[in-house]
Amino acid sequence: MNHFLKTVLKYFIAFGIAGFLVWWSLHGLSAQDKLDIKDAFLRANYIYIIPVYIFLMLSHWFRCLRWQQIIEPMGHKPPVLVLLCGLFIGYTANQLIPRAGELVRCTVVAKQQKIPVTKLIGTVIIERSIDLICMAILSIMAFFMEYRQIHNFAVEIFNGLKAYLQNGITAEHILITVLIVAGIALLIYILKKRKTKWGSFISGIFTGIWAGLISIRKINNLFLFIVYTVLVWAGYIAATWVGCLAMQQTAHLQLGTALVLLISGTFGIIIAPGGLGAYPYAIQKALSFYGINKNIALAFGWLLWLVQFLFTVIFGVVAFIVLNEINKKHEKHSIGSAENHEQQ
Repeated sequence: MNHFLKTVLKYFIAFGIAGFLVWWSLHGLSAQDKLDIKDAFLRANYIYIIPVYIFLMLSHWFRCLRWQQIIEPMGHKPPVLVLLCGLFIGYTANQLIPRAGELVRCTVVAKQQKIPVTKLIGTVIIERSIDLICMAILSIMAFFMEYRQIHNFAVEIFNGLKAYLQNGITAEHILITVLIVAGIALLIYILKKRKTKWGSFISGIFTGIWAGLISIRKINNLFLFIVYTVLVWAGYIAATWVGCLAMQQTAHLQLGTALVLLISGTFGIIIAPGGLGAYPYAIQKALSFYGINKNIALAFGWLLWLVQFLFTVIFGVVAFIVLNEINKKHEKHSIGSAENHEQQ
C-alpha cells in the first residue's frame, strides 16, 4: 500500500469515526428532542464565553512558557508570542488534518526561529509525556472526588446492557455487531501485516515518554516548570467549570464535575478530528452521571465543542496574521541591516 493510499485511509477512518458518532448521537432524536436542544441553545447565556476564552488563552500562554523552558536547554529561546502563534496554527491544522497539529506547530516555529524541526518535535514529545502523566493524576482525582456518580453510572450501564441483550436480536444489533467484527478484523490484519512497524511504533512511544521524563532534569527552573504545568490544567478546568454556567440546567455543577467533563472531552478529542461528534457525545455521557436530561446534556456538549472550535479557528487565523507581520518586520530589519553594512 503506497503512502497516498495510507494517508487517504487514515483520514477516511478518522472522519468516518467522527461522522458515525455525529449520526449516532443525533439519529434517534424525536421532533420534541430537537426542539428541546434548540431551546437549550436559545436560552444559553453566551456572556460566559468571554471568561471561558480568557481562561483558555491563559492556559495556552502558560503552555507556551513551559514549552519555552523545554526548548531553552538546546540553546534557543523563541519568544512566547511566536510559540503561541505556532500552537494556535497547529491546533487549527488539527481540525482539518488528524494528528498533524504537532508537526505543523513545530514546523512553523522552526522556520521562524531557524531551529531544526527535529529538535522541536523532541520537545513536544516531552510536553505530551508530561500531559499524559497529568491526565492520569487528574483521572485518579476525578475518580475519588466523583466516586458515587461514577459507580452509579457503571451499575446503570451493566443493567442497561443486560436488559439490552434480553430484548432479542434486532437489525440494529446485527449492524453494530458486523461493524465491530469488521473493525476488529481490520485491526488484526493491519497488526499482522505491520507487526514489526507497529511494535516499533508502540515501543517508540514509551521510549519517547521515558526520554522526555529524563530530560526534565535539564530544565533550569524545575519549580517554575511545575507551576506552569499546574496553571495549564487549572486553566482548562476553570474554562470547563465556567462553561457550565452558560446553561441553567448545568450551572449547579461543581468543580469535580468539571474535572470529569474535561477528562471525558479530552478523550473525545483524541478519538475524532477536533473532537467532532466524539466530544459532544462524551460530554453527554459524562453528564448522565449527574442526572442531567439527555437532550440538555447533548446540547451542552455541542455548545462546549462549538465554543472551543471557534476559539481555535479565530485565534488560529489571528496567529497566522500576527506571525506574518512578525516575519515582515524581521525581513525589513534584515534588509535595513544589510544596507547599512554595505554603506559602511
